[in-house]
Amino acid sequence: MNLNRIVKTSFLLFCFSATMHVSSAFALPTWGSNSIGDRYRPITSWMSRFSENPHIIASGSVQAAVDQCDDVVGVNKYCVVEINNDSVFPVTISRPRVKLVGIEGTIQNNGPDSGDWIEVTNNVSFVLIEGLNLQGRNASDDYIAAIRIEGSKIRKVAVINNSISNFKSQSNAHAIAVYGTGGTSTTSIRHILIDGNTVHTMETGSSESIVVNGNVIRWAISHNDIWDINNIAIDAIGGEGTSPKRLVNGRYYPGRYDRARYGFIEDNYVSDMSTANNPAYDNVESWAAAIYIDGGSSINVRDNVVENSSWGYEIGAENCVITRNITIIGNSVIGSTFGDFLIGGYNDGGFSYRKANYNCDPDQTDDSQEGHGYVRHVTARENSFESTAVQEDKILPQFRVWNTIIADDAIEPINADRSNGRAPGDQNAIRTN
Repeated sequence: MNLNRIVKTSFLLFCFSATMHVSSAFALPTWGSNSIGDRYRPITSWMSRFSENPHIIASGSVQAAVDQCDDVVGVNKYCVVEINNDSVFPVTISRPRVKLVGIEGTIQNNGPDSGDWIEVTNNVSFVLIEGLNLQGRNASDDYIAAIRIEGSKIRKVAVINNSISNFKSQSNAHAIAVYGTGGTSTTSIRHILIDGNTVHTMETGSSESIVVNGNVIRWAISHNDIWDINNIAIDAIGGEGTSPKRLVNGRYYPGRYDRARYGFIEDNYVSDMSTANNPAYDNVESWAAAIYIDGGSSINVRDNVVENSSWGYEIGAENCVITRNITIIGNSVIGSTFGDFLIGGYNDGGFSYRKANYNCDPDQTDDSQEGHGYVRHVTARENSFESTAVQEDKILPQFRVWNTIIADDAIEPINADRSNGRAPGDQNAIRTN
């Protein structure tokens, strides 16, 4: 969510023994990160199994049309529902093998004033949402979203080539949101593709236009165009309590699987992002980034373009988590207000499992208690950070950035001689080659 920050300096020792959960597929180097390979991309071959022709035309309630699928094509068979001007949302997809497809040029604006227009829920797989032109509403202080995928054991969902605009709230709104609530690896959401969508004219309050949050694995956010928004465009989040929290030494912390991981953010275009008209941020320009990794792990951020944003890219850790194994390669940014690349925890003093130094319960923390996480094993190289006249620095390391390589002339090495890639307390350990 990324509120305005006041950065101070102090030092606090931290114990990592209870936090080092990294897949056995990766042996992290001392410095930098490993790019995740293509074998971690979401499976998409199932998409070709749908018929090119609709089985049902939603002339009226989309929910009623989806509910007819079993009778029309057979129980749990692949079903294509055509969406047109007469189609009325909301719809909850609780049946597998459903495709919602829009007629080209048709605007679908018959939806509720708040809540989810399209929801994909628990234990559902093989859902394709394609070619819709969803124009939303102003929900005032209520929540509103175009497409929400939330729950556990959701598999193989694709949201492709849609146009989403005008979903607005003073508190929370989304264009596309994926929330993994399962508490184990087997209950994760996985194989999610968000590709080729256009998202614009959004007012999302303290939320994001496109987000993966919690227990979500093997996902890709690619080739999307996002502009005219008043908060973060793309976010991969961990530690917010979306997945069940855990008890350590008598205190609550984010759960082991409460992080978006093994994901790809590639070839997206983001422009004109500012919180200056966002009441959730008191209508001032905050330190929000266009593309943000906040608690996620094992993520490739590659070949994206950002123009005219508060910050271009950020790798942070608002909650009591360690953001790790992130590559940011071949991206570009211009026209940033504050700077192009922001990295690290933003408050002094890292959280600890040994000391009750901060409230790490994700269901109880507020903004003043956040920003105490760690960022480790990052490689940033071959990026074009070209903003001029920024108010801060083009590249700004905050606190607790360890085991990291940032290859850019705009930054000097920091504690680069640390043999284990770590630094004491809040200090950073960064190499430039």
